Amino acid sequence: MESHLQKEIQDTIVPFLLRTAAIILLFGGILGIFFFSSVLFFKIDGSNFPNYFRYNDEENIVFTTFTVMQLAIHLGFIISSVQLLKLKKAGVYIFIACFIMFIISKLFYSDFSFFLEILFGVFVLVFMVIS
Repeated sequence: MESHLQKEIQDTIVPFLLRTAAIILLFGGILGIFFFSSVLFFKIDGSNFPNYFRYNDEENIVFTTFTVMQLAIHLGFIISSVQLLKLKKAGVYIFIACFIMFIISKLFYSDFSFFLEILFGVFVLVFMVIS
């Protein structure tokens, strides 16, 4: 009887942690999509965010490529969170791939929030591994 109760508790808590990580990831992905799509739509460049973007490209070719890459990464985060909400392993693999691309793309940013975002990604990954 006790093992049945432990299994029932485990079955309810594990999806809760995974769903919490997926909701956090979904929220972050949606915010990223909103931010970078508004940057593309309104043609905001590095001068609007003085310490956020490290470079200023006159033709906006590199900046637009970077912004489209960020949109793709955040879209991957949203797809990953949907897969995690469905309790599929593909969500973890998509998250790891998008997180690695996200960290690599940090070469274009200034260094002020680099460790915070690594910490956030590791936090979400730990939530996924625990569950």
